[in-house]
Amino acid sequence: MKEQEGIIDCPQQQVILYVEKENGKYEPMQTGSYITKNFLDDYELKRRNLEESLKRQVLSGEVSPIYYYMVLEDLTLSELSARAGIRQGKVKKHLKGFHFNAIPQETLQLYADVFNVTVPDILKLLTADTDGSTNTNTGS
Repeated sequence: MKEQEGIIDCPQQQVILYVEKENGKYEPMQTGSYITKNFLDDYELKRRNLEESLKRQVLSGEVSPIYYYMVLEDLTLSELSARAGIRQGKVKKHLKGFHFNAIPQETLQLYADVFNVTVPDILKLLTADTDGSTNTNTGS
């Protein structure tokens, strides 16, 4: 790659590329990240849409907050089981919305440690609207 082809304006993330200089030698050059400049906004949009979709599923009871965090952290069932120290069968049960309320506090703490969040953060998903605000509708 010629030096001029490697110039990318992306101050958020800088990379080092080896480019062909005018003298014909390949030397390092600091420049912006092509991927960050051209694809980060697409990734962020997809991530937001995934989060909103998962929050709706949690609120409707289809899945539990454990499933929400597992998907966002891109963990498999076996990875989550191993990291939390919980049998796979139990973890699989905990991914379903209707089993979530039966999870003991100690087990929730194991999941919270894996996801690097607090237990209240996990529980907050049960009352959060898809825009992130808390649901204050009491139904009266």
